[in-house]
Amino acid sequence: MGGWAQAFDLNQQGTGAEGDSRVGQSVGPYHIESVLGVGGMGHVYRATDPNGQLVALKLVKADLARDDTFRRRFDREARIAQQVRHPHVVPVLDQAEHEGIPYLAQRYIAGCNLAELIEKQGQLDLPTAVRVCEEVASGLDALHEQGLFHRDIKPANILVDEEGTAYITDFGLAKDSQGSLLTRPGQALGSMDYMAPEQIRSEEITFSADVYGLGCVMYEALTGAPPFADRQGMRVLWAHLQDPPLSPAERRSEIPEGVSAAILKALEKDPQGRQQSAGELAQQMHAATG
Repeated sequence: MGGWAQAFDLNQQGTGAEGDSRVGQSVGPYHIESVLGVGGMGHVYRATDPNGQLVALKLVKADLARDDTFRRRFDREARIAQQVRHPHVVPVLDQAEHEGIPYLAQRYIAGCNLAELIEKQGQLDLPTAVRVCEEVASGLDALHEQGLFHRDIKPANILVDEEGTAYITDFGLAKDSQGSLLTRPGQALGSMDYMAPEQIRSEEITFSADVYGLGCVMYEALTGAPPFADRQGMRVLWAHLQDPPLSPAERRSEIPEGVSAAILKALEKDPQGRQQSAGELAQQMHAATG
């Protein structure tokens, strides 16, 4: 189970979990059973609600709870998530405070995140990758219809349940079409391997940045690595800004040229050159599989 990455960075799953004093205790109406992950900004727990239903409980660190800016951003993440009702978006069920610490409860998705799945399998087969793209794209389109942009689409923010169904999670970087985002001026937020050029330049963000991120995710799902995995540090950002990615079909010969072309279109440097929706990317990949 993962997918709260970025603010909570659950790629560090299990780190610092040993002897967690909250396990066995209650936070609000939720009884904590185990630690799902630990990151720089807090913990995520497997918990049960008063009816015995499982939830993923996201609890921030005490020092961050004293940061007014962070608290506003945390509250805003929950409000954004609650606006979107879609079968491929993990819903926020509750938001409150416990002893001065903000928390939110989300639906518990039994399974793993896409990053873990790719790491385990090396690459996804084409039908699975296309299906994941279609499901994630439908959730993104629903988000965009609300005037909201995720801004941090990456494998760790896509959950895959035990039946293989994909869900978008973590709205910590989401931004609305009115431009409200609690961050410092000129600060580019996101994950380097999946950031659109306009996001790196701290320019106006639209749905197209999420299309770019989904293109990067599909590139990694089919080849086993993101487009510029051979670069390190700031060179990754420079590559997003100015270097053409190698065709996915050149990295894996069984990828159809049409699928490769659809992914490369999503990775155009100019947002105007990309698909006009996440769903369009998914449709092009589906059509190209025959």
